[in-house]
Parts: sequence; structure tokens; C-alpha cells
Amino acid sequence: MKKFTVYAFAAFSGISFFAADSVHAQKWADLTMTVLLDGQAPEPKVLEMKADPKCGTDKQYSDDLVVDPKTKAIANIVFMIDTKKTKLEPSQIHPDLKNVPSTKPILDNVKCKFSPHLLAVRAGQTITVKNSDDASHNAKFSFFENTEVNPMIQSGSSKDVETTKEEKAPTKVDCNIHPWMNAYVIVTNHPYVGISGTDGKIKIEKLPAGVEIDFKLWHESQDKSIEEVSIGGKKETWKKGSVKLTLKEGANDLGTLLIKPDRFKSK
Repeated sequence: MKKFTVYAFAAFSGISFFAADSVHAQKWADLTMTVLLDGQAPEPKVLEMKADPKCGTDKQYSDDLVVDPKTKAIANIVFMIDTKKTKLEPSQIHPDLKNVPSTKPILDNVKCKFSPHLLAVRAGQTITVKNSDDASHNAKFSFFENTEVNPMIQSGSSKDVETTKEEKAPTKVDCNIHPWMNAYVIVTNHPYVGISGTDGKIKIEKLPAGVEIDFKLWHESQDKSIEEVSIGGKKETWKKGSVKLTLKEGANDLGTLLIKPDRFKSK
């Protein structure tokens, strides 16, 4: 595995290495980066929804791989702590983030698509699956560690889905009534999950500074792992999509992460 510290980025981002003194209180760091496609953006896939007139007549596109054709920004890239390799101590989770939120994240059905397409929750949170459509839907959660469920959600109603354990990988959610519909849920025992928006930007706040952390990169359409990347203009190999980082206190901007189109499956 390629071992990184934020010191390695100093030449292009002005970041310097920081080592926390164990005698002093834990200090905290924010991590940011922008993920772009290093090549031609694929044509968006149009979804065939004619099977259900209640899904409307608006043209809808697949969320399997969302790339802005102008900026090349990639949406729905996940950058998170790899808990198979890094186990944070309770003191290494920011006090504001220690407790599992009492709020219920919402996974909605809008125009026969799940919204959001990618949802991160803490183990112990309850997900509310909502249906804002005229059409009926179901939501099959293919959990491995939590109880697999497949509730039917009538138009205008909602159902709650409980989580109690961390999932080892993002979990797929399907609607069996409308086979083009899918989403992913990430269930973790920690709060440090970053998901890129349509602008390609990722931000993870209040991480422990001065602590070596294994992060992993994931996308639903990746071809195996995303290993060959360019960060800050430098080519790197992140074995199995994993990289070690040691963050300094305060802001840590990793710059631009470039990923080649061949790292994604063609659909």
C-alpha cells in the first residue's frame, strides 16, 4: 500500500506535517479535495420509464456515473476512513460528532428515482424511506450486517428502516417495481464519510490531526478498485483504492484528484 502523509502535498498545497503531542488534547483537521475525470466525459444514459405512466414524461438520466461535461467533476465519489485498517479511539472522534445523531436521514422517491442516490448514515440511525411520487414503490435494502428489509411505500407515505451495525461496504437499495431505480446506503460506526457533489468537491470535517489514517476511495461503477490516480499533478498508485494520510491541524486541501475514464465500467 502506498503510504502518504500530508507532508507529501506541501509542494502544491502549502500543507506542512503536523505531529500531535500525546500529552496535549487531540487537535482536529478538515480535509478537502476536488475529484475530476481525466478524459472525455461519457454520454449520460437515458432511463426508459415508459413502463409506468405515473413516472412522468420528463427525460431522466441514470446516476450510475454522473460527470459534468464542462468541468469533468465526478459526483458520488466516496472518500472515507477504511475501518478494516484504521480503528479510531473514542478520543479521536470530535466531541461534536461522538453521539449518533437522533435525526432520521430521508431517502425519497422522486420522479421514479431515489433521492439522494448516495446516503451516509451512522449505525444506530433510522432511515425514513419517503415516497413523493404518484406511483407506488418498494425499497429493498440488501444489508449484510443489518436486517435485510423490503418495505412497500405507497404514494404519499413513508416507512422507517433501522440500522444497528456498521456495513462492510456500501449497501444497494433497489425498487423491484421499477428496475432502473437504485441507490446506495453507507452505514458506519464513525462520522467521517465524504461524498462528492456535482461539483466534484469532497469535504470531511473535524478529523483527528496528527494521526495516521487509512482512507479508501469508492464509486459504484469502479472497475475493481480505483488504484491509478493523479493527485496535485502527481501520479500515484492507491492499492485497492486505499491511501494513508496524516493531517495537520486546521485546513488540509489535497487539491485535485484525477481519475482516468478506464477506471470505471462502461454501461
